[in-house]
Amino acid sequence: MSSSKKINVDDCWNRIGVWAKGEKSCPQLAQVIHCANCGVFSSAGRRLLESDAPAGYLGQWAQLLAQPQVDLERDTHSVILFRLGDEWMGLPVTLMEEVIAVRTVHRVPHRQNPVLKGLVNVRGELQICVSLGHLMNISKGDITGTDVVKGIYERMIVIAHERDRYVFPVSEIRGVHRYRDADLKHAPATAMNCSVNYLKGMLIVEEKHVGLIDQALLFPALEKGVF
Repeated sequence: MSSSKKINVDDCWNRIGVWAKGEKSCPQLAQVIHCANCGVFSSAGRRLLESDAPAGYLGQWAQLLAQPQVDLERDTHSVILFRLGDEWMGLPVTLMEEVIAVRTVHRVPHRQNPVLKGLVNVRGELQICVSLGHLMNISKGDITGTDVVKGIYERMIVIAHERDRYVFPVSEIRGVHRYRDADLKHAPATAMNCSVNYLKGMLIVEEKHVGLIDQALLFPALEKGVF
């Protein structure tokens, strides 16, 4: 076993580089722009990684990893939040494959079902595009110039469950939200301006009523609406 030895590193990036408190006077900055691009910085990093661990370091980690793990997130779930018209909705992130920019929807001849919007090209494959808003009786709403200034853009979400895959447009995507079972409330019709028949419950997120869509009800309803 090799003896522990201290590695002395000249941290010039803190003295004359980009992290210096005073004047950044390193002559190499004009060429490398940032210390992270400099060979001196990367060489020092390699030396530190190759050095021996400090005394007691391995023992501390061994004790930490030996402690029993407590599952504190067993009842925690993650949903993707999005807006349809004026209504906020949520779907389990496990269903989401990707978020894409709005694509051209190609109508399917001789099909008048309002749930079926048509077909869209996703990565070279034609996927079924549906209207989740129509299924849940939600009006589309308008995207205004003010929305664009605020960074609000229409998107399309690709979801999949087993062999079923659908694409649907949304007015806005807020991101991923984590919640616990106790946070899920009953969704009364008076709180949601949409059909609550497909909702598992309701979440309150930033003072917004968010309808959590039940995937066990959603996919059979889409299949019935499309085919």
